Amino acid sequence: MMKERFRKRHPYICAIGAAFLCTFMTGLGTAIPQILNLQIEMQLIVTTIFLIFSVFISLFIINKTGLSLIECGFRLQKRNTLKKVMHYIPLVLIEVIAILLLGFSAEITVKQYIVLLLFVIAVGFNEEIYFRGIAYNFLLVKGSKTAIIFSSIIFGVLHLANALNGKSLVYLILQMIFAFLVGFVLAEIVSITKSLWFLIIWHALHDYIASITCEDWGIKAIITLALQVCILLIYAIVIWKTCKKLETDNLRSDNLETIS
Repeated sequence: MMKERFRKRHPYICAIGAAFLCTFMTGLGTAIPQILNLQIEMQLIVTTIFLIFSVFISLFIINKTGLSLIECGFRLQKRNTLKKVMHYIPLVLIEVIAILLLGFSAEITVKQYIVLLLFVIAVGFNEEIYFRGIAYNFLLVKGSKTAIIFSSIIFGVLHLANALNGKSLVYLILQMIFAFLVGFVLAEIVSITKSLWFLIIWHALHDYIASITCEDWGIKAIITLALQVCILLIYAIVIWKTCKKLETDNLRSDNLETIS
């Protein structure tokens, strides 16, 4: 298959292209309802529709590039990997910190809670299938460590636009580091567990909590983000050892198969 050969020969171009497509569809789905000056609930609904359409495009890409849904993480978690990713406790902890330090917003209506839930599920599904499903797998021909590092760089860079909205320089820098570390940790997890399902759930939960907690760009927000960055950094370092060991084991297995 020509398209499969192309993505194996040019993994970086293909990975960046997939990531840009994801970002473009999200940006388009966000811009159009704002241009039409729709109410906030309708804006979220329209954006959600665009994201669902984007997911269907991703499934088309998977089919046309010789990948499978199982390869892209739509499978149960690999056996005996829960302990290797520390039972996902650090990811849960950073959400608990946000809730405890920032608290819930009193300005969100019941209707907005429901619409937001649908929206963040679409966001989580869309971004994970593109970044940790498609882009990560395109890069796997260069090795899992390269796939983890480069996919996290793409994720971090393409999320910089979210930070450019009038926040303080310290907060902006922390957001940049946070975005890179999130991409790094999630790519590590998928390399170990081979499954996207928990990542989709966590991604949606993170965005939901970020949407319903108090919008505070002051000292509380800086402390919250700083703590989250520290936890992610420690988490990334700890499970990196597992990622390196798995890649070494895979290389040995491939060499044995070649010899035999």
